[in-house]
Amino acid sequence: MSETSQRKFVRLFQPRFAELVQSGTKRQTIRKTPKRMPKAGDLIDCRMWSGKPYRSKQHHIRVDEILEVVTVKISEGTSYINGISMPSFHHEDIFAEQDGFYDFCDLLDWFKENHSLPFEGILIRW
Repeated sequence: MSETSQRKFVRLFQPRFAELVQSGTKRQTIRKTPKRMPKAGDLIDCRMWSGKPYRSKQHHIRVDEILEVVTVKISEGTSYINGISMPSFHHEDIFAEQDGFYDFCDLLDWFKENHSLPFEGILIRW
């Protein structure tokens, strides 16, 4: 994709995830479905707040090209990526680890605390 047609999408990360994004260990993020949808070939500009959110500067972590954007549904029952259910607990744990969590239970706890379940949104991979 030519650089002129690439759109940039800024996404902010909590300190818990920022180091994983910077090191390249975390190369995906789960987000609410935005009004302006990213697509493969666009850029993701990963940032974190340097201090208190909205009262401090944003620190750039990395910029990468988006490889894939798919739908995701996370629930305590069956979870889905792009409409396909995750086939086993093992796959759920791998998915959670790729997103910077210890395991799928850790991911579920985080989503319960920060959103609500079931959660429906998008998965952005870079």
